Amino acid sequence: MRKIKMIGLVLIAIFVFIACSQYEITQEAQSANYHIFTTEDENFLIKTYINKLDFKDNEEISMYSTIEYIGAEDSIMIWSGEPYFHYTIYNGQEYFNEGLTLDILKTTVLKKGEIYTIPFLKSSGYCENDPNASFWKNYYAEKELKLPKGKYFFTAYTDFSLDEEQVEKVVLKIEFEVKVD
Repeated sequence: MRKIKMIGLVLIAIFVFIACSQYEITQEAQSANYHIFTTEDENFLIKTYINKLDFKDNEEISMYSTIEYIGAEDSIMIWSGEPYFHYTIYNGQEYFNEGLTLDILKTTVLKKGEIYTIPFLKSSGYCENDPNASFWKNYYAEKELKLPKGKYFFTAYTDFSLDEEQVEKVVLKIEFEVKVD
């Protein structure tokens, strides 16, 4: 009976190892199909991934970013509102996404060498008396990012400090253009 349990545990361990390895390969393969934009300073490496830069009208745009602490210590504490990372999408006239922050002061510990993924989430708002209110209502009702025809300026950026007093601000910014035909 003990031998059967041991074999079962070994098989489970092998299965978990294979599943995790395949997940990492899938993540790397998926990232290989993305445009990658990078910025860094002495403490942080930021990457933003987008599936392409030219889209068709209302085609889904897939985007996310990662942050990695690369400084000298084993970890670093950051002070921020919620969230500490933002995405802005602007077409020269209107914002389709803005960096809205919940004004609470929270701390987050980032461990050296760990890569933290920050998915794109829509954040902004509109007024009911806006002439385009029905467009905005539909736009924000959809989870996926789909944009109408136009040229868009995307910005992905950090918004946190290395101290509670919020004096030592860290603003790392990635900017790129997306075209929708």
